[in-house]
Amino acid sequence: MSEKGQSNITVAPPRRFTLPKSRILRGKRNFQNLFSGTALIKSPSVNLRYTAFNTSEWDFKIGFISPKKTGNAVQRNNAKRVMRESFRLNQHEIIQTVQELGVGLHCVLIARNTNLRFAEVQTHVVTMLDELRNRLLSTNQTI
Repeated sequence: MSEKGQSNITVAPPRRFTLPKSRILRGKRNFQNLFSGTALIKSPSVNLRYTAFNTSEWDFKIGFISPKKTGNAVQRNNAKRVMRESFRLNQHEIIQTVQELGVGLHCVLIARNTNLRFAEVQTHVVTMLDELRNRLLSTNQTI
């Protein structure tokens, strides 16, 4: 039996595509603040609700919601899994902007239906994150 040789690759990947637990929005008070007087970006399959804070002490957090009216538990969990994965792969677009601006941001992705396809959700999430970034940059310039 031969031993496995060491890899010659010593360079770390340029970007880590992880979504740590510290970035997940949790707590009843956080969700109440998010759903009272926040902005909304709509797409055919997923909505993005967000609230921005002028201080960076709030950091960036995201939640994933699939309402009960969208289907049974299996379908809801699948919808959340698809939203989570599409955000995880594209999170660098918004997190870098939030860190540069020094603001806090809480947002939530809400499924509008259960039969979500990864490719369509990913395109909608990317366009919504671009729109969110543009809104953050425009409100930061006016402050």
